[in-house]
Amino acid sequence: MAAALAFRLSGQSRFVLDIDSTHCDTFGNQERFAFNAHYMAYGYHPQVVFDQESGLLLDALMRPGNEYTGKEADKFVETTFSRLSALPQSTSVIIRGDSGFAAPKFYEMCDTHGVDFLVRLKANSKLGKLAETALVDCPPKYEESKCVYHEFKYQAASWGKARRVIVCSTHTADELVPWNHAFVVTSLASEAPETLFKTYRQRGNAENQIKELKCGFGFDKTDSSTFARNTARALITGIAYNLVQLFKQLFVSEDRRSTISSLRFSLFHIAGRITWHARRVVIHLASNYVYRNWFSRLMDEVHQLAT
Repeated sequence: MAAALAFRLSGQSRFVLDIDSTHCDTFGNQERFAFNAHYMAYGYHPQVVFDQESGLLLDALMRPGNEYTGKEADKFVETTFSRLSALPQSTSVIIRGDSGFAAPKFYEMCDTHGVDFLVRLKANSKLGKLAETALVDCPPKYEESKCVYHEFKYQAASWGKARRVIVCSTHTADELVPWNHAFVVTSLASEAPETLFKTYRQRGNAENQIKELKCGFGFDKTDSSTFARNTARALITGIAYNLVQLFKQLFVSEDRRSTISSLRFSLFHIAGRITWHARRVVIHLASNYVYRNWFSRLMDEVHQLAT
């Protein structure tokens, strides 16, 4: 709700979404906990989706720990897509995901909602052969590093149609392996492969957002015995995360990358006392509070926004 209201007020029309999954440890016999072979730990395995421009968490889904990364991701993002399409402004949406989300149902859901996608593909022999064939006329020199971007049409057996696959082929100097290939399937037709790879690689910031969500707000706190309570706690922390993101957009123009830990240290957990005089509330800050001017300016801006 906070995200939808923020988008309505800001009029944001371009969205670059990052979908990912993360692990939440459990300790004990919590309901629906399971072992995750990738993380080699027991816990839950929620899916999350962020908007890159605003940093807001658009949706989260708590799941048992043994659920695959992209299982039913098409159903998960359908709700997000519907909310964005319901905004009064015209929107352009791109979603990025790693190879765990490389599934035909996910692509088809994006097609249905008019959402473009960039999804990493796991390498296989067919993709490797197509990439090697495209590079047959430009063999790398052993002693020189080289990077080549190219593309081709590809249709896996489970896909309903052929799709555009962009490739980044790299050779590292003094390596015996001629080429290492990275594959990304996309619905974007006009942008050059190099440009699209730059866009895809920016999804790495989602890891920072997940870290902030977990370390700063306790998204992965699972101390209840029931799955429903742990889910509710995670969603509440997601709301808190979004409120702080909006606070930073409105008032922390100095550095919107500030973490909640730094904000708590500089703005929230400060010594002072409150007094009442003639129906006025007065906040007395400690004389050695180094962020006094910043705090005062923020309070003025909050009052202006309220009026």
